[in-house]
Amino acid sequence: MSQTYRGTIRNVDAKSLDLEAEDTRILTIQITDTTTKPDQLKAGDGVDVVATQDKDGLYQAVSIKSNPKFTRVIKAPDQPQAQAEPEPVEERTGPPPTILVRPDQRYDPGDAPPKLKRGIPERVAKERKEEEAAPPQRQEVAVAAETVAPRAPAPANNSRMAFVEKAREVAASFLEGLPNYVCQEITTRYMSETREPSWNVVDVVAAEVVYEDGKESYRNLTINGKPSKKSPEDSGAWSTGEFGTILAEVFSPGSAAAFKYAQDDSIAHRSASVYDFAVERLRSSWKIRVPGQYIMPAYKGSVWIDKESAHTLRIEMQAREVPEEFPRATVETAVDYDYITLGTPQKFLLPVRAEVLSCARGSNECERNVIEFRNYHKFSGESIIKFNQ
Repeated sequence: MSQTYRGTIRNVDAKSLDLEAEDTRILTIQITDTTTKPDQLKAGDGVDVVATQDKDGLYQAVSIKSNPKFTRVIKAPDQPQAQAEPEPVEERTGPPPTILVRPDQRYDPGDAPPKLKRGIPERVAKERKEEEAAPPQRQEVAVAAETVAPRAPAPANNSRMAFVEKAREVAASFLEGLPNYVCQEITTRYMSETREPSWNVVDVVAAEVVYEDGKESYRNLTINGKPSKKSPEDSGAWSTGEFGTILAEVFSPGSAAAFKYAQDDSIAHRSASVYDFAVERLRSSWKIRVPGQYIMPAYKGSVWIDKESAHTLRIEMQAREVPEEFPRATVETAVDYDYITLGTPQKFLLPVRAEVLSCARGSNECERNVIEFRNYHKFSGESIIKFNQ
């Protein structure tokens, strides 16, 4: 069954076009010999596209017609330009799960598969009893946690913002100085289809990740221990960007993230300052892909910054204003960083763990990837298998 999609062409070649639709989704639509279309199409053209969508979510153009209403100059091809107000969406039958909770407060040791832990963790409950015996202090709910925790006295606002600027400079300098390296990435993929999340293992994907000159590539991919010729992206739910892209985007001047001090905390045995942040859609470069389309939504989150070094220890992000027609209603990601040696005395701040969670619109179906990064060592020009290149 065909449907008409109106919007602006972001990219186009002989075989496909990327259409930024009215609701800000970007649809990748295949062009065939049978597609009726103008002789010339270019980025910025406004068009009406009649297209079909197959069972895998892929679009194929039946016809393309000019629509000057949507024609505009493309200033930044990788960023959407249109603005649309989100529509009310169908609610789940229960509250959505979340991964935006500090790792050491989320799961019981040894959970396999992990289960979301509700209520107050034992350690925190004990601390609360001790606090109740002490003189009362004002308490507030932490933005990204399930527990109530006291916030330390805050420094002056200008000092807080100066520390964010220092973290921005440290992140930029650090990313420029990262050496080429190799590590093992192990992704356990879970699914839950119940109102109260019950995570069942789908599979375990392992691969060697080569970080070379600021870019990631993968080799020796296995699924449940068996070699696979698929690219990671074609193997199922997959994420990238843990090796620097997320960190760079949060602190990029182009993202214009609005930071606000939240609290002091400890993570990875280090004292940290926690800042909440928000990035508007027109500034966002976070791509969330499903077959046939992607979005670059507005997002909010929190960042844990090492008080001593101003290095980033954890980043959490949650998509906002997700278009109603996008198949995923909830998308969250979290990355934990730690100091790693690469066979040299110098230590580098690298990802050690990440999670990605997404939930389907109008149902209880959720997917969750738990990613571990191990066995880091320097990369020295070994042969690389690059998929889809």
